[in-house]
Amino acid sequence: MKKHHHSQLLWLKRAAVKGSSLTIDARRWVYIKTALGALTFIWTLVILTLTFSSTNFESKWTLILPGAGTGTLISLENLGHATSTSSSPYTSTSIDPRENYKALSKSEMLINYAAQSIDISLGAMREPKLKLPNQTGLIEFTISGKTAQEAQDIAWAHYHSLQALLSELRNDEALQRENGVKVSMNSFSKKVSKSQEEILNFQSKIGLVSLEQFKEIAVIIERLRQNKVNMVSKLQGVIASQKMLETHLSLNTKQASDLLKLKNDQLYQQLLVTYTQTTTTLAEYSGRYGEKHPQVMTQTQQQENLFKALRKRCKELVGYQDDSLMLKLSADDLDGRALLMKQLLSLEIDGAGLSQEINTLSAQIITWETRLKNSNNDAATLQDLHRQHQLATAVFTSAIAKMDIGKADIYSAYPLIQLLSPPTFPKNANNLVVILAILGGILSSLFCLAGLSILWVRKPILQKILMT
Repeated sequence: MKKHHHSQLLWLKRAAVKGSSLTIDARRWVYIKTALGALTFIWTLVILTLTFSSTNFESKWTLILPGAGTGTLISLENLGHATSTSSSPYTSTSIDPRENYKALSKSEMLINYAAQSIDISLGAMREPKLKLPNQTGLIEFTISGKTAQEAQDIAWAHYHSLQALLSELRNDEALQRENGVKVSMNSFSKKVSKSQEEILNFQSKIGLVSLEQFKEIAVIIERLRQNKVNMVSKLQGVIASQKMLETHLSLNTKQASDLLKLKNDQLYQQLLVTYTQTTTTLAEYSGRYGEKHPQVMTQTQQQENLFKALRKRCKELVGYQDDSLMLKLSADDLDGRALLMKQLLSLEIDGAGLSQEINTLSAQIITWETRLKNSNNDAATLQDLHRQHQLATAVFTSAIAKMDIGKADIYSAYPLIQLLSPPTFPKNANNLVVILAILGGILSSLFCLAGLSILWVRKPILQKILMT
């Protein structure tokens, strides 16, 4: 086995170094025929490629993605606020939205949409080539067609189909998001209804409609206290005036009232006038005559009879006899004592009225304070219920606002794309296939000739290497 393998190596060595036993002319003819055959095969392939390859026209267009985000804030007075923010599509360093759009642009669904829109077969609708330049928001498209018009039509169909697909995806994303929010809104709505029902039940139970009513109770108490202070001040003024008149008249209100009764009685006034005249006449006679004088004695007897009559009438009118009180009332009232006594009685009445009002105010204050004290816990509970209801309403309203804002923000998941450069109308066909075919034929021919040349000159080179 080893001997056979060794013999093969020797044969290869001899063939590579010494070559065949043909003459030089014969070897040259063999090399020429080989070269011609190889070149014929190569250029036959080139010609076939150029013959059967279709002419292509390329239409190019460019899309751009915006780089800035948008934000929306809605504030609802006494309820809350809702915020909607669309961040820049390039915020994330790990995800490039252009790659997503690249995948969509090459998707089978989009290719089908574009083919159907211009009524061509799916085979004629070619997949576009895309470039994503670094540090930009550009997406460069290139698509080919058999004619220049077809290439441009396919490009426009691809662009419109991409926009339509993005609109469908945005609507679907918004619908799913809205459905998710609606599920939460049902829960929020139930909380609002429940909190409202708790407030109504509690209000009907305690009779406290609102916190304003509780505050109004405190205001009423403060108003009653202020009125009481004013009444007490007035009463003190009335009492001071009353005491001043009592001191001036040397009478209390009871005595003043009794004296006015006597003054207003006509019979008593007649007796008093007669008694005053008799007393004056007696004084005049006493100064002129002696005590035993008949006229003096007559006037004295008459005076005593009149005084007895006055005392009797006084008892009938006021219920008692008071000689000093009866004599304080003069018939002519030159010093105006009757008017002062009327003022004293009026002050007494005013004081009694003020005292009654003060007592009434005090009772009302106690009643309202008791109600306020009993309502403290109820008011705190009602306030908590209102706070819970307000919170539930704020959450519910914010959710509605957020859902409405979300409908307006359709570019959050799929950013807006704009047509920076419309599809071009190619003026010349794409000669890349022709150039590549000819270049391939030339390079193949050169490699073939170079290989044969190396085979032709191998003997001297290999023999020289082996000898050294």
